[in-house]
Amino acid sequence: MLPELRIPRRDTTSISVFRGLNRSPNTGFSRVSSSSSSIYTEFKDLKNMTSDKYPQLAPRANRSRITSDDKIKIISNLLSANSGLIYIDSDKNLHIGAEVTKIDKIDAEKQHHIVLYGNKVVVFPEKFSVNISNKKVTMIDCQNKDLSTRVETKSNLQLDASTFDYAYLLCSITRSYYDASANKNYRPSITLYTNNDLTDTKYQLTSNKDMVDIFSLNDIKIGTVIESYNNFYSVIGIEKKDSTFKKNRLLNFKKLSQKFNYTTIRAKNIGLHIEVGDFVKISGLTDSLVSTDAESYADKTYVENLNGKTFKVYYVSKNELVIKCELESSVPYTGTVTVERISPDFDEGKIVEMQNRLWCCSSDKNEIYCCKQGDERNWQAYSDGISTDSWAMTCGKEGKFTGIATRGDSVIFFKENYALKIYGTKPSNFTLAEYNVPGVEIGSEKSLVNINSTLFYLGHNGVYAYQSGSLPALISEESLWGHTYKNAVGGRHGNKYYISAERDDGEQELLVYDTDKGLWHKEDAAKMIDCTTYNGVLYWIDETKENIMCPDKADNLLVDNTKYEYQQEDCFEWSAETGDLYDGEFNVKNIGKIRIGIKAEKGAKVSLFVQYKDNGEWRKVSEMLYSEKKPRVFAVALRRAEYLRLKLVGTGQVEIYGIDIEHSRGSDKRGNI
Repeated sequence: MLPELRIPRRDTTSISVFRGLNRSPNTGFSRVSSSSSSIYTEFKDLKNMTSDKYPQLAPRANRSRITSDDKIKIISNLLSANSGLIYIDSDKNLHIGAEVTKIDKIDAEKQHHIVLYGNKVVVFPEKFSVNISNKKVTMIDCQNKDLSTRVETKSNLQLDASTFDYAYLLCSITRSYYDASANKNYRPSITLYTNNDLTDTKYQLTSNKDMVDIFSLNDIKIGTVIESYNNFYSVIGIEKKDSTFKKNRLLNFKKLSQKFNYTTIRAKNIGLHIEVGDFVKISGLTDSLVSTDAESYADKTYVENLNGKTFKVYYVSKNELVIKCELESSVPYTGTVTVERISPDFDEGKIVEMQNRLWCCSSDKNEIYCCKQGDERNWQAYSDGISTDSWAMTCGKEGKFTGIATRGDSVIFFKENYALKIYGTKPSNFTLAEYNVPGVEIGSEKSLVNINSTLFYLGHNGVYAYQSGSLPALISEESLWGHTYKNAVGGRHGNKYYISAERDDGEQELLVYDTDKGLWHKEDAAKMIDCTTYNGVLYWIDETKENIMCPDKADNLLVDNTKYEYQQEDCFEWSAETGDLYDGEFNVKNIGKIRIGIKAEKGAKVSLFVQYKDNGEWRKVSEMLYSEKKPRVFAVALRRAEYLRLKLVGTGQVEIYGIDIEHSRGSDKRGNI
């Protein structure tokens, strides 16, 4: 009997599902076999490809660009609101949609960070807000420094203790009573420093004919409020003869019933840019008093009680303000005073809005802050003890803050190895929960993006997805294998996460994660400086800081034809590179022919390259130019090899809908090629 010849078995594997990027050693067609229950492929490298046509493979859409004068740079991050895009340019203009407002307070030499807060745009580092509706500018911080106080005396008043035992002054620091219902501040008209006890019965008149000889005051009038040391009195009656006040007057002093636990401070321009309800810090007070007998009687604890402390303002006018502070007596203070409403110095860019508050953090002080609810100007409103108070805390975890984000009803502060989550609705129930999890990589605070219920960000070893009720999960291990990334900027386009980051070898990459399909694709080396999402469309500032880009055609609502030039991308190169086709399950198979089905638009060009050695030369084996829109098939015979990679390179819009691989089974021994 003649020997039976063994005819190699020939098989065809058809692939119609094209997944995304996988740079790990497990890439390529290693998951393809005749016994595979899930036949698909991933790619070792991609350029300008997208998951939009999944399961088919296709290039991304043509981008659009909004440009302005190339001599003007964008010097802020990018925001969006109902009116459109919001940013600041180097000509000191604040752009809110199509409206442009010149703001002289902007320092054109600095980079700015802006944040939306209700109907306002808050600008840092200058610390002011702009009302979107009327463009009114309001300063957050107010520093009225080294203001001159004034102590009034009368020219004919003799302040000589050898003659009189009193001093009569209109003090600059005065004990007061504030009537909130009438919005009125009551304070003594004069302050009397005297040894006389005005509560003594000898000053309580029993008859209008009684004469009380205590001193000579020129401007005492009925209803005048007089303060003596530690007491307040009002004048009941004055005897007047021939329109002239005599030395001996009929006076009846009545002790007032109000509790004067407020303090009025009078100084030139002390009330400028300060409003009722503000919390201000008093400083700069010394023990400078008027040189009179009053200095012997004045209580010196005013410096300790006022200096360096923060008080709520209950009443304010240009030259005086009322704070809640109880002093022993009014003070004839003649020095200067500083009144400040200040916000904390926080890490650049690390500020968000949540529950009608601004939240930020300071790495230098390792502290977390939020402003008073509904008031971006007040960050030290602690004394009221109500739900709208501001709030601050010191963090116990080491390291710099690397990012801040909101998720659901909580604010999350990141460090490289921690997530610090704050729950609650008011200062009395704010609660900090600390999690020892991979945090945001330092320098990548702009990579934090919320998409649906998931927070995405770049950590020190890849991109993480942080879902409610779970710990952050690494989602880029295989796709971004072999490289670490830094200085990332992230954004949302539909349900896709765009991230622009610098690779450890210095290369810049724009990567896209489809959150619905779980696929990664790489676009190109575009660098995003900052970005925002408007009506579901991503817009970013490019590396020149002159242009605003978006992945699709620009929304016509954002294009002001009188200001912007709208440009559509014409043509770009795309590519898709497989892994080693002989890797993994193929177990010594010989690929004889590959057929690739491609549908393309008119004018598209596609080339097929083959690599037969690892890191070897790429050889072009076929090229096709589409003169009309129709499907065509690349049919390429390949020589026998132990290593094989394919790369498709093209221009124009195409859809790769299938690959057929004809292969035959060989022996279990590999030969030398």
